[in-house]
Amino acid sequence: MIAESWVYTQNNKSLIRWFGFFPALFTSSVGVFYIFYQFFAFKKSWIFDNAQNSFFHDVIELLWAFITSHVSWTLPLVIFGIFFALFYFLWPTLAKAGAIQMIARNRNGQKTSVGSGLRFGIMSFLQLFEYHLIITTFSFFSILIEMSFVIRNLGPVIFQLLLPVFIIVILLALFLTLLFTFTDFFIVIDGDGVFPSMKKSAKLVITHWKHTFLITILMIIIGVRIIIQAVLVFLIPALVVLLTGYLTTVAIAYSSVPYIVGGIVGLIGLVLSAYLNGVVDVFAYTVWTFTFLDLTSQEEVSARGVVTEMKDDIKTVEDHNYKGHKNL
Repeated sequence: MIAESWVYTQNNKSLIRWFGFFPALFTSSVGVFYIFYQFFAFKKSWIFDNAQNSFFHDVIELLWAFITSHVSWTLPLVIFGIFFALFYFLWPTLAKAGAIQMIARNRNGQKTSVGSGLRFGIMSFLQLFEYHLIITTFSFFSILIEMSFVIRNLGPVIFQLLLPVFIIVILLALFLTLLFTFTDFFIVIDGDGVFPSMKKSAKLVITHWKHTFLITILMIIIGVRIIIQAVLVFLIPALVVLLTGYLTTVAIAYSSVPYIVGGIVGLIGLVLSAYLNGVVDVFAYTVWTFTFLDLTSQEEVSARGVVTEMKDDIKTVEDHNYKGHKNL
């Protein structure tokens, strides 16, 4: 299964480019922003500096100063920000729906391109977007942000009081993530609603308990992807800051050079990070889609059902006894 998924991923570069790399550009960019913000917010908090103004206050002042001094840039930047926000919130979900449709149809022998996969994915976009809005509240990344906010703004005493709650929420989030593993695929492939898909996913995970080991491996793959993304997202701003600081000390006379070089290095790191994340994303989509198609193709037999193979075996034994008795 995993080897087949990897071969399929490597043979579909257009799938990686449009449904992996392009969405990862937006998510990686926002990830870099989160890392920058959390780093400097902790640096100015009571843990390291205990400054009078928070980093958020400094960001607002910096933005206001930039707007007042560069009025002509305000409208283009606002338009760019709106388009970036729309693509960030909408395209990754739409790309996932299109990727699942394309992978599933190719697995079933249908010739499907990126355009047709995206066209079929649009049909289930709203349901998938609604489900992602619900499940994002319990994501591990969201819980980490909430924990950092509490310890930075409310202090260690409140954080220690809320730590058991955070641990319970993290365990609950991991359990729900495993239970609702196949919700996306019921929504996209079968066209079911959000809550019926969540119910079917939970039933599919529970009834096919023999595949728990496989699901665990797949969850580890997703976990490795998150670790890779976190490391790469952290390295991008770190490299930019270190390289910019070093070049600033070496080439003071050329004040614009460090920023240009730092921007180029950061852009290259962002593109590499987005490409690697896109490959891992598409590979994960493929593994989960193949697993979903295999599991749902197996018909479930109820307690009242009679297995056909057992009936055939009994009939064969009866025919054999009858022929033996006739020969006697």
